[in-house]
Amino acid sequence: MNKYSLFLFKYLAAFIVKILGISWRYNLQTPKPKEKVIYAFWHRNMLPLMYLHRGENIVILASSSKDGELIAGPAKVFGYNSARGSSGRKGSSATRKLIKLAKDNSIGITPDGPKGPSEKIKDGVLFLSYFTKLPIVSIAVDINKEKVFKSWDRFRLPYPFCKINVTYGDPIYINTKDEIEEKKEFLQNKFDELTKENIVKE
Repeated sequence: MNKYSLFLFKYLAAFIVKILGISWRYNLQTPKPKEKVIYAFWHRNMLPLMYLHRGENIVILASSSKDGELIAGPAKVFGYNSARGSSGRKGSSATRKLIKLAKDNSIGITPDGPKGPSEKIKDGVLFLSYFTKLPIVSIAVDINKEKVFKSWDRFRLPYPFCKINVTYGDPIYINTKDEIEEKKEFLQNKFDELTKENIVKE
C-alpha cells in the first residue's frame, strides 16, 4: 500500500469497527483496572479490545512493518498512541519510547505478536514490566459469534450483536530481572486459566 491507500484504509477500517462495535454486547467479568498497567492480550483478540478501550489514551506496540501500520492507523483514530518496533531489552527504540510514555499512560501489548507462536508468552512483556515498573494485567476474551481467519494467530472478527466476555487478570509485578524467566511460566499459566474461565455461556 502507498501512503494514500494507507490513509484511506485507516479511516475506513476505523469506521467499520465503530459500526460493528456499537452492536457488540460486552460482558466484563471483572472491572477494568483503575491504575496504569500493561494490558497483555493475545494478538487474535486485538479488534474487540481496541473498541472497548477506545479513548483511554493507551499506548500500543505495533511492528514497524506495513502490517503494523494497518493496526496503528485505525488505532490512532480511536485515540491510541503507538510505539513502532518490537519490545524486548531496553536498547530497542520501541522499548525506550514505551518506557517514556508509561509515566503517564497504560500500555497495550500482544505478548505473542507480531508473528507468533500463537498464544505463547515471549520475554518482551516481562522486560517491559520490569523497566516501567507497571504491573502486567492479562486480558481474556471470548466471543460467541465470530469469523476466525486462517492467519497465524487465528484473528477474530466479532459478528454484529455478538456477546463478548472480557476478564482482567490480577496484576503481576516484575521487580527484578531474575524474576523474568520464573514469572514467564507463571504468566502463561495464568493466561491459560483465565481463558478457560472466560467462556461465553449461551
